[in-house]
Amino acid sequence: MIGAMLASVFGLFALAAFSASPATTPETGCRMDRKDPAHTVVMIDQSDPFNPNDLGWVAEFIDSEARTLPRFGRLTVVTPNSADPYDAKIVYSHCSPGSAEHANPFLQNPRMIEDTWRETFYEPLSEEIEKALMDKRQPSSPLFEAVYSIADRADFRASRGDRRIILISDLMQHSGEFSFYKTGTDKDAFSKTRLADQVPEMDGVEIVARVVPRQEYDLPMSDVKAFWRDYFEKTGAEFTSVN
Repeated sequence: MIGAMLASVFGLFALAAFSASPATTPETGCRMDRKDPAHTVVMIDQSDPFNPNDLGWVAEFIDSEARTLPRFGRLTVVTPNSADPYDAKIVYSHCSPGSAEHANPFLQNPRMIEDTWRETFYEPLSEEIEKALMDKRQPSSPLFEAVYSIADRADFRASRGDRRIILISDLMQHSGEFSFYKTGTDKDAFSKTRLADQVPEMDGVEIVARVVPRQEYDLPMSDVKAFWRDYFEKTGAEFTSVN
């Protein structure tokens, strides 16, 4: 019995040591050793205005993504940048302190974990998401360029754990480099652009498109999705769409 008690005590000490927190940066809550276990990048395309009814489903969608992140997983929110297409605007970038779903009931208080997660991570995220959604209409929608800039981030390299890109967009590329509004989903026209020559390497990245509902789309959405699927196949990423 004594041996069993000692084993239990040593087991708890070992579990506590294993669960010890690494050093983090106060600004982002991310690990100082830069060993992010996961990185999810949410790109919000506000080239067309979001209607107030969109706020609900976007909030629910982001909530699910945020809760799925493991402790110290990074979540970055960007918007396409019409002024400098290859430099997507960073709206928010922070690491999760861990949600209650991932709390260890033997060593942690799930309620306290949830409060910390909400106050230090989720509420600031929600505020920035709402600002981005209500931002004024952009004159262009350089989506391919923004994806390239995401793939080029130092904290989004292949050595950085699980990687996801969430596209909240109608997927209508429109920039000086290439525009669906001018050529449609013409692959031959795209092949002659600089974008086709600089396909980023994204092996193992999961791409999820949450297509923004419109009363009418300028092109058949099935053709647009097929174009993006072929593009991401060339990058090594896996493309899926929610709707």
